[in-house]
Amino acid sequence: MSVAAGGDAAEPAKMENKGTVVIYSPYLNKHKSIQEGRRIPQAAAVEDPTAWEILEVCKRIFPEGCVEGENKGYSRDYEAQWPPMRGRIRVKIKDAEGKYTHAEIHTRRQLFMKVAELIPKMASRQPGYYEQHVQQQERVKGGNKKKKRK
Repeated sequence: MSVAAGGDAAEPAKMENKGTVVIYSPYLNKHKSIQEGRRIPQAAAVEDPTAWEILEVCKRIFPEGCVEGENKGYSRDYEAQWPPMRGRIRVKIKDAEGKYTHAEIHTRRQLFMKVAELIPKMASRQPGYYEQHVQQQERVKGGNKKKKRK
């Protein structure tokens, strides 16, 4: 078997991922250095983004079928091997015909910057979100209690 024959089998897989950008949470993390994997300026980065937050933002700005989450860890960062940081998000910037799937985002850097801009605006990042969520859960739990018989 020749080397060229082995390379031909890998070509369809490469073509399938053409126009796809991968995002890991350390790419956007304000507390990471460039050597640890941050890909955008520290001023634009986000404080401890989770893979779930990145996935939700990408799903909001890209059409359905362009965003895919995978349970993979970032090899350079030990902390990113465990939830909630664990996760790889694949975003299709170009479709099969070579057309961009988003009007404003054409490069990976533009994608990283846009996602980092939108994560702090998420409801889960707003002050008071956690307290409201806990109060709602307590109300639900409180309604399910059985009354004691005397």
